[in-house]
Amino acid sequence: MDGFKIIDLTPENIANYGVCGYKDVNKHIELRNKIEWHKEYFPKGLRIKALISEKGGYQGMLEYIPGTYAHRPVDADGYMFIHCLFVGFKKEYKNKGFASALIDVCIEDAKKSKMLGVAVVTRKGSFMADNAIFLKKGFHVVDHAKPDFNLLVLKFEENRKILILFKSQTRIWKNIAMDSQFCVLLNVPILRKM
Repeated sequence: MDGFKIIDLTPENIANYGVCGYKDVNKHIELRNKIEWHKEYFPKGLRIKALISEKGGYQGMLEYIPGTYAHRPVDADGYMFIHCLFVGFKKEYKNKGFASALIDVCIEDAKKSKMLGVAVVTRKGSFMADNAIFLKKGFHVVDHAKPDFNLLVLKFEENRKILILFKSQTRIWKNIAMDSQFCVLLNVPILRKM
């Protein structure tokens, strides 16, 4: 894992790096929308960590936020919630421990913020991480939703009761396309931002 660093994407620098595979602000409305959303939620604790390789440049990212503000159909108050994990625009960066390193940064931030733990929704298929990396890091499956979604939690206090489940309704902002797709797959109403 030599020759890489994990940096914070902030409202001031996110346009320099891009996110979710989008790099050109002038070309991609999706990136402009993501930047505006990031500016709105950064003060509420939204963090995006980017994996930068000396040789390959931007090779991955992890996005997380306090569960109170999670843009997923979950009740996750008190937990840090991972929205997105991606590593390896190039194949040589996959299976090298980079995803694990990004998750470790989130876990440390959650502990510093005195959270109860870290939560994530996983699934087999595109646009979401599989649960294997999280199970390896000590997370446990605490809930399921059709067709193949799992809610996983890493608790910091083993004896504490888990109070985190999928919601029957959620508020998903229209400018986050993947979240809208996620809600349709879960058969959850999507409430539009007014």
